[in-house]
Amino acid sequence: MLFMKGNPDAPRCGFSSKVVNDLREAGVSFGWLDILTDDEVSQGLEVISNWLTIPQPYYKGELVGGCDIILELKTMMSRMPECLSRVVQSV
Repeated sequence: MLFMKGNPDAPRCGFSSKVVNDLREAGVSFGWLDILTDDEVSQGLEVISNWLTIPQPYYKGELVGGCDIILELKTMMSRMPECLSRVVQSV
């Protein structure tokens, strides 16, 4: 689930747009909610997650992090084959 500003086809902030693009590039299917349409959800999300920035992607009910965390995960995954190759070669 992605709590974002706007919707996946029309994000209303650059960070939401970036996360949507990264998830789509990775082939991830996701539900979403535009927090700009519901003040209660927006305020409740801050309390529940203790995370002030949007977007907030969740996986199996757990907050993954913000846009910066998604970018780090994407970078790590792109380096995974190289890292595994080095591990195997050093054994």
